[in-house]
Amino acid sequence: MFTIKKGEKSKKHIIEQSAMLMNQHGFLATPLSEIVEATGMQKGGIYNHFKDKEELALLAFDQCCSVIQQYIEDALHLKTSGTDRIIAFIEVYSTFGENPTIPGGCPIMNASIEADDGQSAKLLERAQSAMQHLIHFLKDEITGGIANKELRPDIDPQKTATLIMSTIEGGILLNKLFNDRFHITTVQNHLKDYIKNELSIN
Repeated sequence: MFTIKKGEKSKKHIIEQSAMLMNQHGFLATPLSEIVEATGMQKGGIYNHFKDKEELALLAFDQCCSVIQQYIEDALHLKTSGTDRIIAFIEVYSTFGENPTIPGGCPIMNASIEADDGQSAKLLERAQSAMQHLIHFLKDEITGGIANKELRPDIDPQKTATLIMSTIEGGILLNKLFNDRFHITTVQNHLKDYIKNELSIN
């Protein structure tokens, strides 16, 4: 039977606890004292597992993205048509601004804003890679919908995927800025209408 070694278990615990904390207070800005309190580990114990705080921040960001990926997979796994899968993606991703399982909002947006000031090129690269992965995922779904004759053949999958992701992230930002669901609800409804009425072959 596969067992997790004590050191690996401790490292996993630190990453998971730090991820939720850092997504709220900053992957780079969260004080080590708060990480110590959240994890129940001493400073020396934390640095036994990570060479520096940046390494922990990168792994914490990866953990947040893993949570997002699991949510997306769970939302889409019973959807069979391309249109339904894209709409399900829009619905679930729109919740990441206020999902209690990921306190602090969208980690990709948070990391992008924080790392853009030059504090961590590695974190910025991580955020860019995560967003590229999502856009590529949507691009593949749109391409599949075209191949299955669900979506119009003249659609540009790359441009459409970029448009969808940009619109959702904008809605999440406004929702966070004003603490008002009107913005993300408006975006969500607009995108669903866009998929059904402009992209779909009726």
